[in-house]
Amino acid sequence: MREAGVFVSVDDAGLDCAIDEAVAILAREGAIDGISVLASAPGAAGAVATAAETGLAVSAHLDCLQLPFLSGGPRPRAAGLFAASSRWVSGIEREWRMQIERLERLGASLSGLDSHRHVHHLPALQGLSLRLAAEHGIGLVRAAILPDRHLRFPAGLVLDMLGRRLARKAESLGIRTRASMAGFGASGRVTRRYLERLKIPPGECELVMHPAVRPVWSDGQPSELALMRTDWFRKWTSAGA
Repeated sequence: MREAGVFVSVDDAGLDCAIDEAVAILAREGAIDGISVLASAPGAAGAVATAAETGLAVSAHLDCLQLPFLSGGPRPRAAGLFAASSRWVSGIEREWRMQIERLERLGASLSGLDSHRHVHHLPALQGLSLRLAAEHGIGLVRAAILPDRHLRFPAGLVLDMLGRRLARKAESLGIRTRASMAGFGASGRVTRRYLERLKIPPGECELVMHPAVRPVWSDGQPSELALMRTDWFRKWTSAGA
């Protein structure tokens, strides 16, 4: 029995109809708790509507890497963001503000903030993400404290370090983070074996999933959807909650 509750979220909502169809299926079956919506994606409005109809929590899945952008600004390279100049950060701030505002106009009551490929953890963007959360009354920011950090060495170790730093900054500002985030070590290909091997620490854990009715960016996405529809998955996510 785990001493932690699990909050099941689906990332990339709105990106592709194959993802949005999976979200609708899982929402109707009560298998997920929330979605993280790409505001600039073609299906953003539909994803927000699905959340409203089914009672899902909605997070802003902020993006500065994958086109299209609402601001039409330049796209920085992921590696360059580690030492992002003020010019890049200024452009990203404009884009992220527009993305949050678009989700609000679509009717989303945003309860969380995270980002595509976890870029809000980067040192140049941590302060920006927390400031935007505070300005828009978003009380929770995802911090990637990873129970599976060993499975994606060295990427997992680096992200875990950044996640812990972000959590400390958020706490100092009165912004909540969850105790841990699972799914990174098997992103787009989470299996029952992966979940059975996790050692989740005390506190609420966000399980980040990427299901789809057909592959969008990973061949494992339909298998994730099938897993999430099983009785075993429901029992696993509710154990210790």
